Amino acid sequence: MPALQRLCGCYRMLSHVSQQSCLLQLARTQRTVASAMLPQQHTVPFVERLKPDVGQLGAQDSVCPTAVVINQTPRRYCSECSSVSKRRQNSVCTASIQPTGGAAGSKESTVLTVPTILTLARVAAIPALIAAWFWPDPAATALVTGLFIAASVTDWLDGYLARKLNAYSAFGAFLDPVADKLMVATVLVLLCTQPLTAGPLAGNSWAVPVATLIIIGREITMSALREWAATLGPAARAAVAVNSLGKWKTATQMAALTCLLITKDGASSQLAIAAAAAGPPLLGIAAYLTAHSLAVYLAGLWKYIK
Repeated sequence: MPALQRLCGCYRMLSHVSQQSCLLQLARTQRTVASAMLPQQHTVPFVERLKPDVGQLGAQDSVCPTAVVINQTPRRYCSECSSVSKRRQNSVCTASIQPTGGAAGSKESTVLTVPTILTLARVAAIPALIAAWFWPDPAATALVTGLFIAASVTDWLDGYLARKLNAYSAFGAFLDPVADKLMVATVLVLLCTQPLTAGPLAGNSWAVPVATLIIIGREITMSALREWAATLGPAARAAVAVNSLGKWKTATQMAALTCLLITKDGASSQLAIAAAAAGPPLLGIAAYLTAHSLAVYLAGLWKYIK
C-alpha cells in the first residue's frame, strides 16, 4: 500500500512538471509568432539598440533578447519585460526609458538654437570690444559702447526667445551665464587701465579696481560654491540657484558699465555728463548687490559648512 501511494505521488509530480513545461513552451511559441508578425524593420536586436547607452546600464539591469519600436515612436519597448514588470512592481526594463538613436540625433540638432547663436555672438564680440577700446580713433568710444549695449540687449533677447520659441538647450543654459561673466569681467578690466575721466570722481584711480575685485571675486567664489553644492544633493543645489537678486545685480552692472564706457574719453555732451555722474554710484550699487547676493547664498549653505 505505501508503495502504491508513492507511485501515485510520483505520477502527480511528473504530470505537474509536464504541465509547466507545456505552458512555458506555449508562451515561447506565442512570443516567437508575435515577433514574426511584426514588420521586419521594426524588430532589432536589443544589444545593438543599446550600444550607445550601454555605459548607463548597471550590473543589476537585465538584458532582454529583443527590443521592438512600436509604431515608430522614439522610445523603445521591450516585449519581454512588459509582462515581468506587471509581476514585479519596481522591475522595468532599462530599454523602455532609453531614447533611440533617432531621438539622440534630434537632440544634437537642437544644440545651436537661435538663443544659443545669440549667446555665441556675445562671446565672439569680446575680442572686437577689446580692439575697439584700444583703437586710436575718435569713434572708438561710440564703437565700444555700442558693442557693449548690443551684448546687453542680446543677454535679455536670448532668454526671451528661449521662452517664446521653447528653444531650450543644455549647452545654451551653460553658455549664457558664462558669456555674461566674460563680458562684464572684460569691460571691468579695461576700465581699470585708466582713471575716471569725468564726473565728481574725475581722476580717481582706485574706485573701479576695488569694484572690479569685488565683482570678479564674487563670481569666482560662486562658481566654486555651485560646484561644491552639486555634490551635496538637491537641497544644496536649490540654495545656490539663480534668484531675482542676481538678476538685479546683473542689470545694475550693465547700466553702470554702459555709463562708464560712454565717458571713456571724457564728457563733452549732456548725455556724457549725465553718464559720468551716474556711472560711479551705479557701479558702487552693483558691487554692493554683488557682495550681498554672495552673502545670501552663503547663508543658504551655512548648515552644510558647519
